[in-house]
Amino acid sequence: MISAPGTTPSLSRLTAGTLATVVALALAPATAAQPAADLDRSLDRLVADYIDLYTRESLPRWRTLFLPTFTVASTTAEGGISVRTLEQFYGAQERGFAAGQPMGERLENVRVDRRGRMASVVADFVFWQAADTTRGRLMLSAIHQRDGWRFHSLMFSYHD
Repeated sequence: MISAPGTTPSLSRLTAGTLATVVALALAPATAAQPAADLDRSLDRLVADYIDLYTRESLPRWRTLFLPTFTVASTTAEGGISVRTLEQFYGAQERGFAAGQPMGERLENVRVDRRGRMASVVADFVFWQAADTTRGRLMLSAIHQRDGWRFHSLMFSYHD
């Protein structure tokens, strides 16, 4: 606290300021104090679950990896961009699995960059359905909140 020259701050102001600081620290999110190793481990689990839960049987659990406001942007063959909501993206996955043909994805050359409670995942991917295989690149952004890591957005391209 800065006081005018020759004056001292009142004790009540110091006490109120100190009390406000103590309350703010007490109410700070628990994740701020979470050890980096725990954040890294749980982020690695999120990335692994992105692939491991991508099955017909576990698709409803796979959906829980994403925030309700999750968005997907992808390039089109014509040079444009397609943007979808979680509902649209998840619906496409449901329809793909409902077709009854084997379908899946694997990640290669995965790079995870965590900065505090935010992270990016960059990888090459191989998507297959029946006998068709397609390669592409993706970028996932994730954020850690009270209940753990969740994906915020996905960008991907088959056209690079």
